[in-house]
Amino acid sequence: MDIEAVAAIRREDIAEWEKLVAVLEAHPEESLHNPGSPPWTSRDVYTHLARWMEHSTASLEARLAGLTTPPIEGDFNVINARWQREDSELSLAEAREKARLAFEWRESVIKSVPNERWDEELEKLARWDGGAHFAEHRSYIVVA
Repeated sequence: MDIEAVAAIRREDIAEWEKLVAVLEAHPEESLHNPGSPPWTSRDVYTHLARWMEHSTASLEARLAGLTTPPIEGDFNVINARWQREDSELSLAEAREKARLAFEWRESVIKSVPNERWDEELEKLARWDGGAHFAEHRSYIVVA
């Protein structure tokens, strides 16, 4: 992957992040999803994304250091539900800050990867919890 491809990933991440944040900020306390879906608010979406960005960024750093990437064990829905319960005591402001810091860490690590180190696995990790994930969550939101 060359410098322009990395820049394109980062541009997509930033653009999709900004779109999602705008929607989350416009509906801070409302249940965002269709009836029958988990009743997540903006706080829940922020903490969900923060958790996944923290995991994928840690995996990216581990790969860069030649270490095994931290495994994800179990069903994603079960993991998401567990993390939502664990983070349910955070305020919206705390959740927003947690997500902002996770996003900045992610962007910093992606930007720091030496050009010659990029391979298929690093690219997969760099894309894992970025623009496509943000856009996917925006598509679930029905109050926007």
